[in-house]
Amino acid sequence: MGIYRGPGGTGDAVNDASSEATLTVQAKDAALVAQAAAEASATSASNSATAAAASSAASINMATGFNVETTTLSAGSSATATYNNSTYRLSLGIPTGATGPTGATGAAGATGATGAAGTNGTNGTNGTNGTNGTDGAAATIAVGTVTTGAAGSSATITNTGTSSAAVFAFSIPRGDTGATGATGATGSTGATGAAGTNGTNGTNGTNGVGVVAGGTAGQVLSKINSTDYNTQWVTVDALPSQTGNSGKYLTTDGSTASWAVVGGGQYFGTAAVKAIAYNASTIAENISVTENAMSVGPITISSGFAVTVSSGKRWVIL
Repeated sequence: MGIYRGPGGTGDAVNDASSEATLTVQAKDAALVAQAAAEASATSASNSATAAAASSAASINMATGFNVETTTLSAGSSATATYNNSTYRLSLGIPTGATGPTGATGAAGATGATGAAGTNGTNGTNGTNGTNGTDGAAATIAVGTVTTGAAGSSATITNTGTSSAAVFAFSIPRGDTGATGATGATGSTGATGAAGTNGTNGTNGTNGVGVVAGGTAGQVLSKINSTDYNTQWVTVDALPSQTGNSGKYLTTDGSTASWAVVGGGQYFGTAAVKAIAYNASTIAENISVTENAMSVGPITISSGFAVTVSSGKRWVIL
């Protein structure tokens, strides 16, 4: 049987010394191929023999005419082989091999996501109630000692009794000193203290500017003009005696001061501006009327007294 290397490459039919001639396979070679295929499958032996006989006188160009096709058959089926003299095609049916034995178990995969929560199971039946226990003795609580702890210490409560007859001893810390309060009101003036000893007399100071020396008792210091410190001692006229002159005012004739009766009338009422004036109904003194005047009558002039009206003036009695 001739061997075809295929076109191209070192040693192929194209490069052989005989590549210029068409490579021909005798019919007996084709028959041998068909017979080899028939041995692979007893079921197709007759077909292969027929193909071999039909091609006994044929010849093919192996470079361009001959081809092989394969078909994968299911596992367990028989192999097949057919040859087409017209197309020079060898068709092979090759069954799939049987499944090999199971391989070793692979490494465990990553843990999958947590599945959804299952539905809640049915609640179990309630158990039987137990029998009531015997009543215990009533517990008691009493307050024991109460002491004041230091400021800043922790408060404590200690049971100095038993679990059924508790006696609690308390230790309560004193509070921290509070902030200084506002200043209280000024207290009342205390009693006058004893007089201290007299201090040493100081030295006399320098005489003040403008206070002139001299002067007598009763005099006062008076400025002479607008010049600073230009002063002098002057005597002030003395007041006339005030005895027996209540309600009178001070007046002067230019050289002598004297007391005079306050004029302007007398009024009823206490208002600042009074509305009702009044006068006496009896005159018991000598009066000189030097201005126009008026009175509300009747007026009685006592014996031995007179009212003199100056010329050109009038005294009207209503």
